[in-house]
Amino acid sequence: MKRKFKLFATVASLCLSVALMAFGVYAATSVSYSVSGTVTYQMQDVLVTVTTQTENVTDSHQGYEDGNVTELSYANAQQIDTYTSYNTGTNLPEGNGTHEANASIDLNTSSAWKITITVSTINPNGVEVALSDNDFTLTGTENFAVVGDDANSYDTQIQDDGSAQFVFYVYLKDATVAISNATFNIGLTITQYNV
Repeated sequence: MKRKFKLFATVASLCLSVALMAFGVYAATSVSYSVSGTVTYQMQDVLVTVTTQTENVTDSHQGYEDGNVTELSYANAQQIDTYTSYNTGTNLPEGNGTHEANASIDLNTSSAWKITITVSTINPNGVEVALSDNDFTLTGTENFAVVGDDANSYDTQIQDDGSAQFVFYVYLKDATVAISNATFNIGLTITQYNV
């Protein structure tokens, strides 16, 4: 009788171990991330073309909370928006107000994304670009981050060649924590330069 009980206890323990392991594997593989983003341009009497593109890391799926996201290798560039703030036929400003581009990123595909915004102008008086007050608005989670490239100044004049480039990174902090319906916004204000 004792042998049967020990055999039954061993078989039950083994079944429980297999069940727990299967549940753990299922839980580890069912993590998903839902994040949507926008880039907002606030225009005021400027003649500019704004091009926005995204790129993603293809060689890793780890979080980068303690790493350096700027040193990763990015590929798969995708242009998500080109906006011209003037009528090309008359060169009269028509783009005053707020304009928006959807920054489509998928943290299920890649754990780090790069968003590059290029602002070009033909305005002879110069143009200023600054981050809006709502620069890295995040909602719904703290498991991802949006950071700007420290090499860039986000309160700047357009360069002599008529362009400026702004780089932002969106990355996953912890690959084991799901994200549900989170959002972010990068807001740029583009105005006439006051001399």
